[in-house]
Amino acid sequence: MKQKEEPQRKDTDMLTRLSEHLWVYRDCINIGIIKNGNKALLIDFGAGKVLKETPALGIKKIDTIMFTHHHRDQACGVRLIDENETKIGVPEAERSWFEDVARYWNAAEHRWHLYNFHPHHLMLAEPVRVDVTYADGDMVEWGSACISVVSTPGHTDGSVSYVVDVDGQRNVFCGDLLYGEGQLWELYSLQKGVVTKDYHGFLGAREQLVSSLRKIQKLHPSRLVPSHGTIITEPDSAIETLVTRLRSCYDTYAAISALRFYFPELFADYVNGKDVMPIRRGKPVPEFLRHFETTWILISQDRSAFVMDCGSPSVIEEVQKLQADGTINRVEGLWITHYHDDHVDAAPAFRQAFSCPIIADIHVANIIENPLAWRLPCISPVQVPVDRRTGNGETWRWHEFKMTAYHFPGQTYYHGGLLVEGRGLRMFFAGDSFTVAGIDDYCCGNRNFLGKGIGFDHCITLLEKTTE
Repeated sequence: MKQKEEPQRKDTDMLTRLSEHLWVYRDCINIGIIKNGNKALLIDFGAGKVLKETPALGIKKIDTIMFTHHHRDQACGVRLIDENETKIGVPEAERSWFEDVARYWNAAEHRWHLYNFHPHHLMLAEPVRVDVTYADGDMVEWGSACISVVSTPGHTDGSVSYVVDVDGQRNVFCGDLLYGEGQLWELYSLQKGVVTKDYHGFLGAREQLVSSLRKIQKLHPSRLVPSHGTIITEPDSAIETLVTRLRSCYDTYAAISALRFYFPELFADYVNGKDVMPIRRGKPVPEFLRHFETTWILISQDRSAFVMDCGSPSVIEEVQKLQADGTINRVEGLWITHYHDDHVDAAPAFRQAFSCPIIADIHVANIIENPLAWRLPCISPVQVPVDRRTGNGETWRWHEFKMTAYHFPGQTYYHGGLLVEGRGLRMFFAGDSFTVAGIDDYCCGNRNFLGKGIGFDHCITLLEKTTE
């Protein structure tokens, strides 16, 4: 009897055939399909649309799914599989982030006062059953394919890549290790502290990522198949370009980072040099200003006070001392520069203690009035009642001073700036956006966008205009 031929499919916009037994399907991520008769082994799963495509390939059963890492775009559709016939395998180091996601979502340390982001909120929304785990050096023989497991942390701490040797070719399914030639899928996941907390670790996982890229490079793959992006047919070029760009990006960041002042031991190579921003000395503080922790206090000629930020009860105590010794006689307003916990934690108590209005830029007010609606770095659970929301460029008089409020999206998109003019001076209260040592606390999660006319570029342009 003549043997029935297996269905042969041509490439489509969603499906690419790499060899006789290996396909890639494009869902919200790239999914590997290794075929063995009427069975398939999948690498990652995405939203599950691949299930509609496999029958046309002659596949009747999904035998195994092997996940590269725990982010929910890799596995959000896994509930669609038949639990009785499909085995699920995950990286050994990330098992708990598949099986026990409630531990993440229910933990206060992953919700409020966020300074560490490993793991972060690309966590799965629902748990995934785990049947087997894979560690570096493991090998899986499946059909005509040999699959080797390689530990490749960087995008996540426990990510693995799967080296698929089949049909005389070596294809590496590398998760989100890279996106394309010289490109990454996103930078947020590389925010990692070494000595510091993750919040201060812009591109902190880059060396780990580069080490993983080099490990893959030494395997001499025919192609790289990232979770996002295009199939990479020239792995060496793609990797070398990315390594060069990562180094250049970090050098540019470090050359203007204020962390050179706070953590000089981490930035010894970026203190001096032709392309490094000098760390300047600050100017003397005018006699009508006081500074305490993250708070500035502006004092008018009649001894009224206008206060910027209140991150702790000790600020309230300090202002009460100024009242007691006659430096000030009343507090007439509290301006909030941005939503971070060290600037707002004690704001409601301050308002109650001094019966003064709270004023904030509308972008800031949207968060501090309803923090439960947001997941952002350094966010406080404290709800702050805002009595006056300011628009960009809004101006008013306060005693002998002219006040102008601005949206000031530097350190974070949700940030305000306040220009105060009076007593022969023009003072711009920039919150945590700038210091005499450079930009402060650059962290991807703050949504401090980069580009012409936005983020820090917008802020610099605004400061230049205010000095004209």
